[in-house]
Amino acid sequence: MKILTLIYTMYLLTNFNFNKALKALLFIFISIALIIGIQKYYQGNLSFWGHTQTHYNNFLIFKSSYRHLIHQQNLYDLYEKEYGDFYKYSPTFAVFMAPFSILPDLPGLLLWNILNCVFLFCGVILLPKLSQKLKFFILAFSIVELITSLQNQQSNAMIAGFLLLAFSLIEKNKIVLSTLLIMLCFYTKLTGILACIFFLFYDQKLKFILWLFFWALVLGFLPLLLISSKQLMYQYQNWFILLTNDHTQSAGVSVYGILQSWTHCDFSKSGILIIGAVLFLLPLINTGRYKDYFFRLHYLCSLLIWIVIFNHKAESSSYILAFVACAIWFFTRPKSTLSISLFVLCIVLISLSPTDLFPKFIRNQYVQPYNLKALPAVICWIMIFFNLMSRKEIDEQNI
Repeated sequence: MKILTLIYTMYLLTNFNFNKALKALLFIFISIALIIGIQKYYQGNLSFWGHTQTHYNNFLIFKSSYRHLIHQQNLYDLYEKEYGDFYKYSPTFAVFMAPFSILPDLPGLLLWNILNCVFLFCGVILLPKLSQKLKFFILAFSIVELITSLQNQQSNAMIAGFLLLAFSLIEKNKIVLSTLLIMLCFYTKLTGILACIFFLFYDQKLKFILWLFFWALVLGFLPLLLISSKQLMYQYQNWFILLTNDHTQSAGVSVYGILQSWTHCDFSKSGILIIGAVLFLLPLINTGRYKDYFFRLHYLCSLLIWIVIFNHKAESSSYILAFVACAIWFFTRPKSTLSISLFVLCIVLISLSPTDLFPKFIRNQYVQPYNLKALPAVICWIMIFFNLMSRKEIDEQNI
């Protein structure tokens, strides 16, 4: 906590050179990516589902997908001798794994981690109308959660970066690139398609829809460069079957997980998802605030958190999306005792609870069994919801 206190003290400084600080922070991000990659590569093996696996199992799942695709194997089978767990992304994602399939494991893993860091860094840095100071602290406070994501070789930091970049690009009327990034998110994780909702806030809605449709077709049929149309249809059918079966399993670190662990009742996942979707869309009735930049930015924060807390498969490593959104929301609104307390709770339960800095007894007895990591994100999302429903605009001078 002393480190966090020091960081926040720097936030209050006005003459601190945040341009240099951001360059140093980028160096720290990349260094973390390299250190974690090397650590995982040389960490040895572990037992997973009765088989011996590496500590960079998720990366091997991604890397192997390209080979399975070009050899016309079912992407969604369980290849127990190669890795543990299933590949759950699209056939299109497997195409983009081509460079990693060529590289040896170590340089491929390092490159994968670096890309996740760089896209997240750029996503925050390019947000319009935010000072360098605000961007620095959003990124600095996200470091611990980024480490959790990188340790699991997940794509979540990259997804967060893509969605932030898509928002920034559409703010600058760069619709072609913005829609491309949204569809890249969709073909990585389906929930990325929710970013399409942002077309409501801008002019040229028809252009946005047409380019979105164009990229959906181009990326969707991209595997045809490597396989036949029959094989592609076969892969999409298998993907659909996997996702359908996957929906019935696990509660995740989510709203559903909280309700189930706290009440021991079997709630309807579809019902919770529908309620969440309605609440997510409800602020859109506040059309008078569409021209307010901070309304749009905080709606993006709502989206990033929603993707995680209403995902019944959400894992601890998914929370880089939610934490970055919580940080953006906190640093771009007037401060109050409630908001500061909530952000501290985010730091403690979201970022620190999975680490060795947190008391193991509390983590094992309370945080994990009751899905408390999700709780601050859920509360943040509710507060953002009420902020969005309000007709009061944010005064930039009060941030």
